Amino acid sequence: MENLLFSVNVVSPLFILMAAGYFARKIRFVSGEFLTQMNRFVFQFLLPVMLFQDIRTTYEGDFSNLKLITFALTGIAAVILITTIVVQFTVRRRGQRGSMIQGIYRSNFLIYGFPLATAMYGDAAAKNIAMLMAIIIPIYNIVAVIVLTVYSEHKGEKIIPGKLFRDIVTNPLIIGCFLGLIFGAANINMPYIIDRPVSQIANIATPLALFVMGGEFRFSRLKNNCLKAVAATIARLVIIPAIILYICVNAGFRGAELAVMVSLFATPTAVVSYIMADNMGNDGELSAQIVVLTTVASCLTIFLTVYILRSTGYL
Repeated sequence: MENLLFSVNVVSPLFILMAAGYFARKIRFVSGEFLTQMNRFVFQFLLPVMLFQDIRTTYEGDFSNLKLITFALTGIAAVILITTIVVQFTVRRRGQRGSMIQGIYRSNFLIYGFPLATAMYGDAAAKNIAMLMAIIIPIYNIVAVIVLTVYSEHKGEKIIPGKLFRDIVTNPLIIGCFLGLIFGAANINMPYIIDRPVSQIANIATPLALFVMGGEFRFSRLKNNCLKAVAATIARLVIIPAIILYICVNAGFRGAELAVMVSLFATPTAVVSYIMADNMGNDGELSAQIVVLTTVASCLTIFLTVYILRSTGYL
């Protein structure tokens, strides 16, 4: 019951923010044009600042746990590769392929995973998560730019290696990641008068992204994507955790290290996946639906995952 309450307490604020955006649009407190502008603002400014600040402040330069890094990166690479192959042959529409791939591989490691692991193991988990964040967040974003560019539905969009590289290095989220790495690696401390407003801006990003996503969510259109959204949810919350965590347990992961792997592979789809898909010519509606369904369903799946691993003595 304790684990269930913890999952509910983590998910509920996210769900309430999405519901606030949905009802704000329904009662015409905000317009579609406002939500579109805010969507672009979140993508181009708020989220890059958030990633910069999160990576800069958590970077410690300690990459000594090579086993954890290797398993995390191998697991992510395997999920991306297998998901891409399966989606390529099962989803017809280009923009939906990009949204499905990103929705399945990209976990809410930052917003959901960090508090989940640290609630169980405190500093022991936080240290490993900080180490992985500096590696995984840039990788998540680079892969997302490649996938969403390849499957973009923007008219006249052609895949040119030079243009793809330019899209990667000029993507606002990737710029935010690498600036965070530079500041963290160089141990650059910003003065309070700058650090304070940067932190406040970073804190706005996720709540506003959730609000905008809720505002642009349409229940009437969910029926068109129901099977795809449900399939992505099952893959994200059931199939991937079952396989990856089984391998991790057999590889000897226990305690704090296993909790970190749970936070990486068993958490719902990241909110930023919707913002990126919507801004890069993919199916933003499907991405939003995947985020909503995985976030709600994670209350039960996280509880069951933690309960099973704890009752068997692995956590």
